[in-house]
Amino acid sequence: MCSTRSTSEGAGRPSVSPAAPSGTLARKPVHSAALAKPHKFPQGNSILRARLGCARGLQATLLCLLALTGCSRELAPPIGERRAGPPQRGGVFRTAFFTSVRTLDPAVGFTTTNAAVGGLLFDTLLTYDAEGELIPQLAERYQVSPDGLDYRFDLRRGVLMHDGSELSAEDVVRTFRRTLHPDTPSPASFYDRIEGFADYRGGKSTELGVRAEGKYRVHVRLSEPDSTFLHVLALQLVAPLCRSAGDRYTREAGNTACGAGPFKLARYEPDRTIELTRHEGYYVPGQPYLDAVHWQLLVQPFTQRYKLESGELDYVRELGRSDVTRLRADPRWAPLGEWSPPNTVFGSFMNTERPPFNDRHLRRAVAFAVNREHIAMIRPGQIVPQYKLVPDIVIPSEPGYPAQRHDLAQALEEMRLAGYPYDPATGEGGYPHPIDYLCLVDSFGQQVGELLQQQLAKIGLRLRLKLVGWPTYQALAGRRGGAVMGTTGWHPDFPEASNFFESTLTTGAIAEENSQNNAFFSNAELDQLMVRARGNPSGDERRALYRRAEAIVAEEAPWVMIHTQRYLEVSQPYVHGYRPHPILTQHVRGVWLDRSRKEQHACLVPGGARGCLAGALPASFGLHTRPRLGLRGPGAWRSR
Repeated sequence: MCSTRSTSEGAGRPSVSPAAPSGTLARKPVHSAALAKPHKFPQGNSILRARLGCARGLQATLLCLLALTGCSRELAPPIGERRAGPPQRGGVFRTAFFTSVRTLDPAVGFTTTNAAVGGLLFDTLLTYDAEGELIPQLAERYQVSPDGLDYRFDLRRGVLMHDGSELSAEDVVRTFRRTLHPDTPSPASFYDRIEGFADYRGGKSTELGVRAEGKYRVHVRLSEPDSTFLHVLALQLVAPLCRSAGDRYTREAGNTACGAGPFKLARYEPDRTIELTRHEGYYVPGQPYLDAVHWQLLVQPFTQRYKLESGELDYVRELGRSDVTRLRADPRWAPLGEWSPPNTVFGSFMNTERPPFNDRHLRRAVAFAVNREHIAMIRPGQIVPQYKLVPDIVIPSEPGYPAQRHDLAQALEEMRLAGYPYDPATGEGGYPHPIDYLCLVDSFGQQVGELLQQQLAKIGLRLRLKLVGWPTYQALAGRRGGAVMGTTGWHPDFPEASNFFESTLTTGAIAEENSQNNAFFSNAELDQLMVRARGNPSGDERRALYRRAEAIVAEEAPWVMIHTQRYLEVSQPYVHGYRPHPILTQHVRGVWLDRSRKEQHACLVPGGARGCLAGALPASFGLHTRPRLGLRGPGAWRSR
C-alpha cells in the first residue's frame, strides 16, 4: 500500500518521485535520439541535463531567474539555536510535499503523502513505537487465541472522535465493513483471511467476521492463521472513522476526514494546501503540543529549500542533490539534518500483459542491461544501487542471495532469445518499435528514465519518455493496459517482506483500475509462496519462502530493481521532538516548537523590522537589496 508510488513516495505505499506543481508549463516528451533511424542506435555516454521546474507566481519566476544567473555558496543561517527544555504547547508547524493528495479518505488513499497526513488525522487499533515495534493505540489491550484464529481488542474508554462522539466497537466494525465493501476501491486483500471476506468482498454475502462484543470489545475471526494480521491493523485503511463517513465509500468523503487522531481537518484545497488543527478532545493528556500543522502541496524541492532558509517552512524532506550537498557541508545546518532509513525500493515496471514485455526474455534483457551503479552516481550518498525487491533493512543481502545483476553480454543474449538480436558494433537490429516509458515530469524518475534511454539503446531498445503529472501517472500506471513501462517504487506498510511481494506482484494485487500490481504480473508459485508465508509463524521458515520468491522475481523480471533512496530530513533549530521513524513516514505528531526562538525571526513577525523584505531571500542567492523599495534598473539588485 505504501508503495510512497513515494514519494516520497496507504496500504503499501506506491513510491515514485512526485509531480511538478500544478501550473508548470507543459513540456513535450523526451525522445530517444535514435528514433529517426528505426533499427540503428547511438553509442556513447549519457548526458544528464539539469532542469528547473518553475511554479506559478512572481516569487517562483524570480527564483527561476536567480537559479539561471547563478548563486553563491552561502546559505542563510538557521533561525535561532537548539536548546534543551520541556515541551511547549502552541505554534503552527509548516512543511511541504512535492506531490498532491487526491483524497483524504484512508480507505482509498494509499500513497506516502496520504500516510503522512493520515498519521495526524487518524489513530488505529495498533501502531509502532520509535523502535518499530507494534504497540496498542486505540486498543488498550488485545488477545490472540492459541490457534491464531480469534483476535479480541479491548478499546480505550473515553476516546473522543473529531465530531465529539465516543469511540465504540460499532465504529470499528462499521469502518471495517466500509473499507472491505465491494464498492470501495481499496487494497482489501490485506484482510482476505477475515472469515467471510471473499463472499463479502464479492457482494455475495453481508456476513463478515468482525463483530462488536459490547460497547468496547471488537472480535475478529480469521479463516486461517495470518502472520501479518496484527501489522495490517496498524494501517490507516481500517482506522476508525466518524459516523459521518457513512457505511459506504463515496468520492465526496475524500474531501473530509473525521477520525480519532491528534489533529482534525481545518482546510483542504487540492493541489494547494492541507491545514490541520489540534483535536482538543484527544485522549492523550497534554497532546498534541502544536496548535496546527500546515502542509503545502506541489512544492518543488528547490523551492522547499528556499522556504526552509527563509523560515516559511519549519521542516523539509524532499531535497535535490545539490541542496543536500550544501546543507550537509554547512556546519550550521549539518547538525539539523538526519537520514531516514533506506527502506523504499525504486525501479521500473514492465507490463507483462502487453507487448513487448509479455516476452520473458525481453524483460530479462532489460534487467541485465541496467547499470545501477551508473544511476546511483547522479546522487552519491542519497541513491544506493538495489538488485532485489526486498531492501536490506528488511532482509539483508548475503552471498548467493537471489538478485538481478548488470551483465551486458547476457542482456544481448536475452534479446536474441526474444527474437530481436542486436549488433552493438553496427547498431543494426533490436526491437523495431519505440517503447513508451511513463514517468513524472521534472522528477528524479525522469532523470532515471533518461539514463535508461541511453543504457537500453546499447541492446537495441528505444525508450520514449512519456512525461505526466502525478494524477495522470496514478491513473495510467494503475489501469489495465494503461502503460507499457514506467518508473515505480514501494515503501513498506510494515516490516515484513511479504508486503513487498503481495502488494506489488501477486495476482491478488491486480485490478482493472488502481492496480497496485503495475506489471500485471501473475505467477502461481509466487502466489502460493505468499499464502504459505502468511500462515507460517516461524520467522526463519518465512525467510526461506521469501528467498524463493525473490528468485522468481529475479528470473521473471516483472520489475527491474534500480535503487533505494535515503532522504535527508532537515528542520529549523526551534523544532523539537522529531526523528525519522523506521516505519512511519514523516511522523510529526510528537513535534513541539520553541516559540520564543522562532518568533525572534523578524520576517515571521507581522510588521517586523525594516529590511525584512530584503531578508526574505536566502543568503544563498548572493543578492543585496537597497533600503528603498522597488526596482530601479540594474543597480537595484546586484550580485556579490
